[in-house]
Amino acid sequence: MTEHDEGLKILASQATADRVSRRAFMAGSVVAAFSGGFLLSACGKTSSSSTGTGTGTSSGAPQLESQLNFYNWAAYDDPKLMKKFTAEFGPATQIDVYNSNEEALTKLTTAAGTSGYDVLCPTGPYIPLHVKHDTLEVLDLSKIPNFKNLDTRYTNQIWDPNNAHSVCKDWGTTGWIVDLNQISTPINTWSDFINVAMNQASGNVSLLDAPNELAGLYFWANGIDWNTEDPANLDAFEKFMVDQLAPHVKAFDSYPGYQFAQGNYALSQVWNGDARQGFNSFKDPTQYAWGFGAPTTELWMDNWTIVKGATHPEAAYAWINFILDPANSLQDLQFHGYNTGITGIQDAAKAAGLKFLDMVFLTDPQLATMKPQVINTSFDRQVSVYTKMKAAAGG
Repeated sequence: MTEHDEGLKILASQATADRVSRRAFMAGSVVAAFSGGFLLSACGKTSSSSTGTGTGTSSGAPQLESQLNFYNWAAYDDPKLMKKFTAEFGPATQIDVYNSNEEALTKLTTAAGTSGYDVLCPTGPYIPLHVKHDTLEVLDLSKIPNFKNLDTRYTNQIWDPNNAHSVCKDWGTTGWIVDLNQISTPINTWSDFINVAMNQASGNVSLLDAPNELAGLYFWANGIDWNTEDPANLDAFEKFMVDQLAPHVKAFDSYPGYQFAQGNYALSQVWNGDARQGFNSFKDPTQYAWGFGAPTTELWMDNWTIVKGATHPEAAYAWINFILDPANSLQDLQFHGYNTGITGIQDAAKAAGLKFLDMVFLTDPQLATMKPQVINTSFDRQVSVYTKMKAAAGG
């Protein structure tokens, strides 16, 4: 067990916690999870026991409970902010970690409002499934006055009209990192990425350890909607990825940025925030290049929600409002490296001297090329291809 200075206690080894991908999907089936009673593997656990004496209440304000229980991705918020929240408002915090959206959905559906959790952070396309299975509370936005700080581009999303159940936590996209000392061929598109992966970077390339990202790589490169359910498209995807691309793949790695510093990869598919973490660790960042996925790529958004049957609902509202404060949001962005969607945060990050902001703040033309995932009938096929690719990989 590792204990951080901030009081955050990790009940798994730190190495294990660091390897949990907050973007990766488990190799399981959404359909099986809810039709056959299949339960995905149990979550790892992290708990924090911050203490504080502040009540954070004023005349007429609701009295906050003494505890706040999170169910969240590993290492996804600055522990110093957890301590600050407790000091200012009172509730001690505890975090249980899940490894995938499917795992969280399955556990909360099974619990049927008795999970003991208060705050959950699902990815956007999973919110309709949570609503279907009645695992989330309807939000009272009047209790989140700092909701007004969110840029309207990141509110009222297709998966949750009018923010009935969720509020943007942060969002990001997918691209690549290239070691320029090893790769001389220009990479401007996903098609270029695949070409280099199968040639100059062969045997020294990593792909994200997530079924949907592998599907995205192929469909983005071939100008096909990555949410396609067309059997012919899915057949072509499987044949190419398993028979042609997989033998050139060294690893399926959701945190390749750190591996670049040791020269372990020449080319990697990567999420933008993880790419930025890698660049922050490089002794010579000019040796590497970050590429935004083109001509199309994904837009994902993780979201603050309140769990159905939450036993500490006022503390949950207080946390969401707290984290939407611009100063707190900037501190959290600096920790996890993703755009929190707060109005003016780009200027604040620049003023604070944060590096590599082009990996965090994307332009309107870039945003126009990004499309979110849809959970549909292709999901199980993606998982099957993911499994076959791992078996066929050359690493």
